[in-house]
Amino acid sequence: MRVCVVGAGAAGLPAIKACVEEGLEVVCYEKTADIGGLWNYRPNDPEVGGTVMATTVVNTSKEMMAYSDFPPDEKLPNFMHHSLLLQYIRDYAVKFDLLRHVHFNTPVKMITKEDGRWRVQLEKGDIEYFDRLMLCTGHHARPQHPQLRGMDMFRGRVMHAHEYRDFKGFEGKDVFLLGIGNSALDIAVDLAKIAKSVTISTRRGSWIFNRVSQGGMPYDTLLMTRVYDWLMKTIPWTVANDFMEHRLQQRMDHDIYGLRPLHRFFQQHPTVNDALANLLCAGLVTITEDIDCLTPSSVIVKGGRSFPCDVFISCTGYAFGYPYLEPGTLAITDHRADLYKYVFPMEAEDVAVIGLIQPIGSIAPIAEMQARWSARVFAGRISLPSSSERREDAERKRQEMRRRYFESTKHTIQVDYLKYMDEISELIGCHPSPSQYLLSDPQFALQLIAGPNVPYAYRLHGPHAWDGARKAIEEVGSRVKRPLKNRECRMRKHKRRGRMTEWFRYASLKWIAGWTTVLLTVFLFALCSTPLTPLTYLSLVTVFLLAFVFLLLWFDLQYDMTTVL
Repeated sequence: MRVCVVGAGAAGLPAIKACVEEGLEVVCYEKTADIGGLWNYRPNDPEVGGTVMATTVVNTSKEMMAYSDFPPDEKLPNFMHHSLLLQYIRDYAVKFDLLRHVHFNTPVKMITKEDGRWRVQLEKGDIEYFDRLMLCTGHHARPQHPQLRGMDMFRGRVMHAHEYRDFKGFEGKDVFLLGIGNSALDIAVDLAKIAKSVTISTRRGSWIFNRVSQGGMPYDTLLMTRVYDWLMKTIPWTVANDFMEHRLQQRMDHDIYGLRPLHRFFQQHPTVNDALANLLCAGLVTITEDIDCLTPSSVIVKGGRSFPCDVFISCTGYAFGYPYLEPGTLAITDHRADLYKYVFPMEAEDVAVIGLIQPIGSIAPIAEMQARWSARVFAGRISLPSSSERREDAERKRQEMRRRYFESTKHTIQVDYLKYMDEISELIGCHPSPSQYLLSDPQFALQLIAGPNVPYAYRLHGPHAWDGARKAIEEVGSRVKRPLKNRECRMRKHKRRGRMTEWFRYASLKWIAGWTTVLLTVFLFALCSTPLTPLTYLSLVTVFLLAFVFLLLWFDLQYDMTTVL
């Protein structure tokens, strides 16, 4: 069976690898001269696909965005500059000998269905035929431009975030940005200290999340855990939002800064930025209302305030699509993809869309999981349900999305990293089950439950399991902390790490030990239906103290004098 992979980016490369693992013949067409897709920085080639800015640093940490059988080097920073990420992708391609399947500088002109096979016409004129098709070109393809009153009168420069590469040419300019997503804030931070003024217009506001969380740890290694996922499913939705918003308010009061949106924290795709509060305090960036109209040299916002503008940058997202596909091949519009689990069309099993998702987390391991599933379907090792069942699943996901997120075109392909990874891994047969380790190795089971749900967990067993998966999971703590400490210093015992490498701090474990025993004691009190005698009361207090001492001692033993650094 012959498979065509379109695109050799972060989604295309694991798609190639998955096909090879399943024994499929695979050919990949890449329109640029190098792999990496969006992460292949091309400052002088703006017309050939999307690319990052010169200063772009990823918003997800290296362990959570890694491929499942290729851990990043421990010396790499947790949040990598795009050049380091591209090198990681290149190392991955070399490690698994993927480049021999890639045809560079080979744009696909048109793909059509002909006699039950996929007819792939290349820009250079060649025509190839394939049995199966994987589309791995992502959704940063066609920039969306807003229609604003007075735009035709404006005499300054108008551009989309898609075109922005670096700060050169913006020195001393009045820059106005429309939108408050990750791209808008990254550009604002880039220009804040060299432009004359930087103004951000937002219609709804946004909750601003930081990369670095408690103890200086990457936020996703703390939050993307099974225990946290269970907690989010258990506690009331309002309580979860109250907690997260309280945490964000401690860093930056969103009311005072004019950022608070009408929606709750978990009703949007988060905006991640570490520098905005400092720049707003320094007056280097200004947040203002939605745009009313443009004049030849300024922007007027709702309420009548006017801001001088030399450069207007639209940070209004993208409309996804596949222009090289014959119209009608896939039920994909500008902002909606009618796909079973965001991968397979409702009526077809010979084409898979890889990476057309907007995850709360990293896209690379999710795309890899989609590719593993698709390759096994193509190889006949997994069967898809009927088209009616696929439609029911897709409609159920749309309803869940409407209940959770505010109505917006950017909330049509949202997925939660852990939930979605588990959903697809169960179809593949590689779902990690902490329960199977509870008796044989409770410490490792605890790490799977309370530690970050790193992609390596999905190679512990199942098809194409990796012998190094367990070691990679156990060494996550070391790889996260290694690049942080480049100077030896005296470390107090409560800051040291012992055998337990889940991400709770020592003080938090004491807090957990205390409240666990409180809950147990309250439960025992509730069981006592008769009035308590002094002796019974004393017995319960003794049980409480003994339980607390036992739990605290156990935690202390986990944080012994040995260190993982």
